[in-house]
Amino acid sequence: MDLVEAMRVAVSVAQRKSFISASRDLDLSAPSVSRIVADLEADLGVRLFNRTTRQLSLTDAGMEFVQKSAGLLEELDHMRGAIRDRNAAPRGQLRISCVTAFGNECLAPAMPEFSRRYPELDISIDIGNRFVDLIRDHFDVAVRVGPLRDSSLIAQKISAQRIVFVAAPSFCQRYGTPKTVDELGSLPSVTQVSGEWGRTHRFSHHGKIVDFEVPQHVSMNSARAVRNACITGWGYSLLPDFMVANDIEEHRLVHLLPDHEPVEQPILAFYAQRQYTPEKVRVFVDYLIEAFNPKNALALG
Repeated sequence: MDLVEAMRVAVSVAQRKSFISASRDLDLSAPSVSRIVADLEADLGVRLFNRTTRQLSLTDAGMEFVQKSAGLLEELDHMRGAIRDRNAAPRGQLRISCVTAFGNECLAPAMPEFSRRYPELDISIDIGNRFVDLIRDHFDVAVRVGPLRDSSLIAQKISAQRIVFVAAPSFCQRYGTPKTVDELGSLPSVTQVSGEWGRTHRFSHHGKIVDFEVPQHVSMNSARAVRNACITGWGYSLLPDFMVANDIEEHRLVHLLPDHEPVEQPILAFYAQRQYTPEKVRVFVDYLIEAFNPKNALALG
């Protein structure tokens, strides 16, 4: 006896409340359906259906068997679909929401290579710091600075950012190079604040945790705007390390207080919990891990 086929037959008979209707749905003869149910009952040693000339109903044992069978069959169908998807090229639309700084500086340059690998995907990226509801707003993936606050989502770490103190050389010429956070706190600043984010940053200094409350002499909600303003020399800034690495290397900016080690902030890809993750989401998240893992040598231009 094929147990999976028998389960499908029993579920169909229960749903249709008729052997004949179930036979039509399953493209089997009515005698075959009757025989499969009889063989199943003999194998289980219980009656699953009460049969009369007018009515067909489930026994208590039949109710339990059909409910559990329906769940198992659904699981099997999902699993089969997921395995089949792995062998098929992802296609359709992939909608992504990404925080501004990481989106502008890191994700955008990485996307042409992803598109080259998966040409049948149409990719739409919304770059901004507003909160999005993945289900309500119809996004497949959201890239955010952690932590995970919604237990209905899956979070996968793809990178990290460290917020560093920077200033233009002309700022240091005017004010000197600050040696402590107290010195720095008295000087003009241009900083990024977005909602509650950016008002306080945490550092480790000689083994002690230091929470630096950011003065808001001039604040903006765009890291790129802050960086451009900082380069003028008017004030110092706190910016993600990935955003200012080239500026520091090329001496447009100076890394201040290098003995203050920034506490790492994880950058996470969030997606909805499902029994089986859609292939387009799986390959995108895998690509992000590959692209932004410093141990990998993926060239992004």
